[in-house]
Amino acid sequence: MTMAVARLKGLLAGWRAPQHRDGLALVVSSGMTSAVGLLYWFLAARMFPPDVVGVNAVALSSLMLVGGVAHLNMSHALLRFVPVAGTAARRLVVLGYLVAVALSALAGAGFALGAIWWAPELVDVAGYGALVAFFAVSCPVWTLFSLQDYVLTAVGRATAVPVENLVFSLLKVGLLVVVTLAALPGGIALSWVIATALIVLPINLWLLLRLLPAHGARTADRAVPITVGAIGRFIGADYVGALFWQAAMMGLPVLVLGRLGAEAAAAYNMVWQFGLALYMVPSGMGQSMIAHSAADPGKVDKARRETVRRGLMLVVPVALVLALGAPLILAIFGPHYASTGTGALALVALSAIPNVITAAATSTARVRQRRAVQFGVPTSLSVLTIGLAWILMPHLGVLAVGLSWLLAQCVVASVVLVMNAPWVPGPPGRWIDAVHSTALLRRVGEDGLRRLGAPAGWAIGSRMGGGSETVVVTVGPVGEGRALLKAADTANGQAELRQQTSALAELHADPRLQHWTPLIPRVLGTAEIGDTFCLTETILPGGSGPDALADPPRSGPFRSSAVAAISELHRNTATLRRIGDAELDAWVHQPIVALSRTLPAALREEAARLGSVLDARMRGQVVGVGWTHGDYLPVNVLAAPNARERDHRLVHRAPRRPVRPRRRDVRADGGGDGGRGGVRARGAAVAPGGAACRGRGARRLPDRARRHRSRPGTAGLPRLARPRQRVRVALGPDGGQPGVEPAQRARGAAGSR
Repeated sequence: MTMAVARLKGLLAGWRAPQHRDGLALVVSSGMTSAVGLLYWFLAARMFPPDVVGVNAVALSSLMLVGGVAHLNMSHALLRFVPVAGTAARRLVVLGYLVAVALSALAGAGFALGAIWWAPELVDVAGYGALVAFFAVSCPVWTLFSLQDYVLTAVGRATAVPVENLVFSLLKVGLLVVVTLAALPGGIALSWVIATALIVLPINLWLLLRLLPAHGARTADRAVPITVGAIGRFIGADYVGALFWQAAMMGLPVLVLGRLGAEAAAAYNMVWQFGLALYMVPSGMGQSMIAHSAADPGKVDKARRETVRRGLMLVVPVALVLALGAPLILAIFGPHYASTGTGALALVALSAIPNVITAAATSTARVRQRRAVQFGVPTSLSVLTIGLAWILMPHLGVLAVGLSWLLAQCVVASVVLVMNAPWVPGPPGRWIDAVHSTALLRRVGEDGLRRLGAPAGWAIGSRMGGGSETVVVTVGPVGEGRALLKAADTANGQAELRQQTSALAELHADPRLQHWTPLIPRVLGTAEIGDTFCLTETILPGGSGPDALADPPRSGPFRSSAVAAISELHRNTATLRRIGDAELDAWVHQPIVALSRTLPAALREEAARLGSVLDARMRGQVVGVGWTHGDYLPVNVLAAPNARERDHRLVHRAPRRPVRPRRRDVRADGGGDGGRGGVRARGAAVAPGGAACRGRGARRLPDRARRHRSRPGTAGLPRLARPRQRVRVALGPDGGQPGVEPAQRARGAAGSR
C-alpha cells in the first residue's frame, strides 16, 4: 500500500512540472471541448436528418481546412518564436495576425467561389452568394480562434485555454438550440461561427493589452534576435507539412462526401469527433513542449521522451475503450451511425497510439527547426492516409478511412522509432548515421566554418567518424584536410565536445605537461550555430591503432609506447590523497546509484553489493590523484608506420553510435564525440585520449617504455596493473574527481584502462 501511494505521489509530482502542467491543461481543454462537441453533434443528429448534418459537417470541416491552410501555419511559428521574442512579442503577434487574417479572408472567398466544382452540395443548400459571404467572414474568425490558443500557451497561460474552450463549447450548444427554434437555414454552421466570434474578441483584447506586454518584460533577458528570414525558413517547411496534415484531418470528410455520399459523411464525422479528441492529446502536449523548450533546444530530446511517455499514458487506455466499445458508443447517435461507423471508430482510435510518436517527432523538429522532419512526417502521413482511403473506399466504405489512418500512423511511427533508436546494427545503422551526419553538416555549412575562424577558401571535406550524436570531418582547402571539424546537435553530444574542449585547454595550460602536450591536439575555434555546437582542432598524424596491433613486428613497440605515454601523464599530474567518506561518496556510491537506475530490479542488489565491496577495499587507502584516460583502447591510437619507431600522438575516437543508457562505471567513460584528434573529460576525472602514431614533429619516447609488456590474453590493450598492487579508479560524471590509484609503489602507473 505504501509503495502504491509513493508511486501515485511520484506520478502526480511529475505532472506539476511546468511543461507537463501546461500540456495537461491543453489536453483537458481538448477533452472538454470534445465532450461538449459530442453533445453538440448528438443534439444536431437528433434535431436534423443525417443528410443535413452531413452537409453542415462538411461546411465546417471545409471552413477549418481553408482557415488552417490560409494562415501559413502561423500558429506554430508564433508558438516557437514568441517565448524568445522578449519585448518584440506583441509586435510579432500583431503582424502574424494581420497576415493570417488577410490570407484567410481571400482563401475563404476563393473556396466558396469554386465550390460549384469541388463541393456542389454546399452551393445547392446555401446558394452561391450566401456561401461566399459565409466563408469570407468565417475563415478569418476561425483563424484568429486557432491562433489565440497557441499565443496563450507561448506566454505561459496555457491553463486559461480550458476555460476559454469550455465557454466556446457551451456557447455553441446554446446557439444551436436558438437557431433550431428560429428555423434558420444552415443553423448548425451558423451557431458554430457565431460562438467563435463571441469568444475571439475578449481573449485577444486580453492578450494584446495585458498578457503580451507582461510577457515581454518578464522574458527580456532571454530574448534572441528574430528575423523575417528565420520565421520564413521555419514557415516554409512547416507550412507545406501542415497543408498536407490539414488535408488529411479536415479534407477527408469532403472526400468521403464525394465518394460515398452525405449519409456516409455524417457517419465519418461522428467517428472523427472521437478520433480528433485522441489526436489532440499529443498535439497539446507537443505545444507545451515547444513553448517550454524554445529557449533551450538542447534539452528537447529529454522533453520529447517525457512527452511520448505521458502521452501514451493518457491515450492508450482511452483508445482501447473506444476500440472495444465502438458499437455501443455510436449507437447513442442512432442506428445509422452504429452500423456504418463501428469498424472505422475502432481503427481510428487505435491509430491514435502511434500518433503520439509521430506528433512528438514533429514538435521536436519545430523546436530544433529541422525542416526536413517538419515537412516529411505530416506529409508522409497525409499522402499515405488519403491515398489508401481513396483506393479502399469503394470496397470497404467508411471502414477504409479508419484502416488508412491506422496503417499510415504505424508505418511513419516505425520509421521515427528507427531513426531515433540509440543503436541500429549493420547497414541500416550506417545509413541512419550517414543521414544524421549529412543533415548536421548541411546546417553547419560554409557559414559555420567562417564563424569558427576558418580561412577563406576552406570547405568541409570527407567524413572521418562520429555517429548519431556527433560527426567528425576534415576541413581545409578543397581536396586537402588541414584540421578537423566536430559538430554535435544533441545535449549529450554537445556536453561531450564541451568537456573535450575544456580538458584540452586545461592540459595545454598545465606547466607540468609542457613537454607532453605536443602529443594531443589543440582546439582552433568553437562556435554555436543554431542548436549545434562545433569546434575545429588540429589534425594529428598517424595510422590506425588496431592495424598496428594486428601487425606482429609493430605490435610490441606499439603497446609499449602507448603504456609509456599514458604513464607519463599519470606521473606528472598525480598528488597524494587518503580516501575517506567524501571520496567514496563521489567516486563509488553516487556512480553506483546512477548505475542502479538503469538496471533491472533483480540486479540492483548486486550493484549495491559491488558498492559495499569497493568501499571496504578502498577506504583509508592513500592514492595518487591525477589525470587519466577513460577509454584507452586501440581504436584511440594513432600508430607509427614503422615497427622500430614508437612515436605517438594521443587522440580520442568514439563508437559510431553511442549506446544508451550511457555507461557509468568507477572509471571514466571516454566515448561520445568520434573521430581522430580530440579528448574529453568527465568532471575533473578524465584526461586525454591515448594513442600512438608516427609523423612529422613527433618525439621519441624514452627507452623505459620497453619495460612495459602486455600479458597473454590482453592483446590490443596496455597491461593492467595487479589489483593488490595498484588499482586505478577514473570516475564518471557523477564523481567529478580525477582518477586515483593506490600508491603502494613510488612511481606512477604503468598501465591504463
